[in-house]
Amino acid sequence: MNEDVVRLLELQEIDSEIDRLKAEMDEIPRERQIHRRELEARERDFQKARNKLDEIRGRRAEAEKERDDTREKLAEFKNKLLEVKTNEAYRAMLGQIDYAEKAVGELESRMIELMYEEEEVEAELRDAEKVWEKNRKRFEKRNGILDDQLEELRVRFGELQERRKAAADLVTQRLLRRYEQLRSSGRALAVVGVNKGNCGGCLTGLPPQTVVEISQGTAFTCPICGRFVVWTDDSSSADSR
Repeated sequence: MNEDVVRLLELQEIDSEIDRLKAEMDEIPRERQIHRRELEARERDFQKARNKLDEIRGRRAEAEKERDDTREKLAEFKNKLLEVKTNEAYRAMLGQIDYAEKAVGELESRMIELMYEEEEVEAELRDAEKVWEKNRKRFEKRNGILDDQLEELRVRFGELQERRKAAADLVTQRLLRRYEQLRSSGRALAVVGVNKGNCGGCLTGLPPQTVVEISQGTAFTCPICGRFVVWTDDSSSADSR
């Protein structure tokens, strides 16, 4: 194979590895974000349960205060009952006492219901806190692993950049410029093999004589996609289909 083509293939192999490392490094922030969102969701669940508990406790405290206030009024009504002079006033006071006693009973029933509800939400809160804490520890552990992976990838990336520079210095400027143009245009593989008598990049059919020349080591530029077409270990001519 033409020496320039061999050097291009070596450069492309390094670039492919660099592309793969870049993709892995780009994936790490996305993975962090996924874990962070999961942690934030569990924290919201915990906060929601805590707010619910606070709300129930607030309602229970209000009911308790209302009950105590009603009890004070009930005591006042009973004291006044001893002071009334007429039967009509006596019956009216009895009505107020009866109403206050019923109100106290209803408030105490509501407080009992809230007490049971509070116990249920306290259990929910404990469960939510456990899940949140578990996710927090997992997030921190995974974050440390990702930090190590990213550092390792950066080291390897730096080594590959040095190898790339050395490999690029061996390629003639004309071929290197063409190679870089192909890469910058979105063609990850600027050098492709013959695929059943076609360009391995765009699958444009190649003349049989051209395929023969490529198989003998000649580098060919595809007239359609502009890629370098070479003969590789897995190349095949049209006759092998």
